[in-house]
Amino acid sequence: MLSILALAAGCDKAKKESADDRPPPPSFDVATKPPLVFQVFGTTDSTRLVPIAAIIDGAVKPIILPESDWRRLDSTYFQPGSQYPVYRDGQPAGTVTVTRRMWEPDSEPLYDLPGCREVRPMAAVALKTSVPLDPAFEFLSLSVARPSMAAAVSAPKDLAATARTLALAALKAEQLDSTDIDTASFSARAMHVSGGSKPTLVASQVDANAGDTGPGAGHTTHFLVFGDDIDGKGYQVSYRHLESGEARAVEFQRMLDHLDLTGDGTDEVFLESWRYAGTNELVLLARASGKWHEMLRVPQNWCVREKKKK
Repeated sequence: MLSILALAAGCDKAKKESADDRPPPPSFDVATKPPLVFQVFGTTDSTRLVPIAAIIDGAVKPIILPESDWRRLDSTYFQPGSQYPVYRDGQPAGTVTVTRRMWEPDSEPLYDLPGCREVRPMAAVALKTSVPLDPAFEFLSLSVARPSMAAAVSAPKDLAATARTLALAALKAEQLDSTDIDTASFSARAMHVSGGSKPTLVASQVDANAGDTGPGAGHTTHFLVFGDDIDGKGYQVSYRHLESGEARAVEFQRMLDHLDLTGDGTDEVFLESWRYAGTNELVLLARASGKWHEMLRVPQNWCVREKKKK
């Protein structure tokens, strides 16, 4: 009886390992060549293009593929000479041209990761833009071009004060007050997400010294707040991410960029989310009925599948 139970347990373990080893079903057929969303990042000496999402039937979807399809994506979208538009703040900002794909025939991969059996492909590209560049930069890119947005209404002259008021409203909802706004870490900006309408205001605070008493230790108050004036009656909080506590327990968010991916005339917003000792996540927001809602959240894993542990 014991030998039968041991054999059954071994079979169950083998089945479990076999199931865990199977890749998830693909989220789309690469052969149909759907529009892809890319992130362009790096420096002028080393610029890279990486796929971060797909647009399927007008909706933004994560990219989930088995190894063979990742290689098919590489050969389909990253052929040397392929050119794609890049965008900054929802507007065309130049182009990138692929100079080397991930898996060139008879060549080592563009990059490799120890302990990883499948990596997310990227391409080496040459960037052409008139936008002033920081030493390290980021852009969004699409495999299909998007039309330019119509002229937007200018931001309020008292941008910083209006954004601060929005942040204070979000703080008060959590029983916090103006003392939790750190002037050195606070920032305000306006983003034009829909042509002809008032801009969305962004109030953000990321404490650069969070965790200064040790890795992830120390108290911090972090927020990312959007405000919209939809009905002409003044700006109201339309998105709020606010956390206050030990730095190791706080989820931080920062704005990456915004772009109309679905063609509905209003940009979607890309955020990066992270925690101490955690995997960064890409968060996509869309606006509906005057509020911003999370529509997609995917881990920013370079390693798609790890190697089996012996």
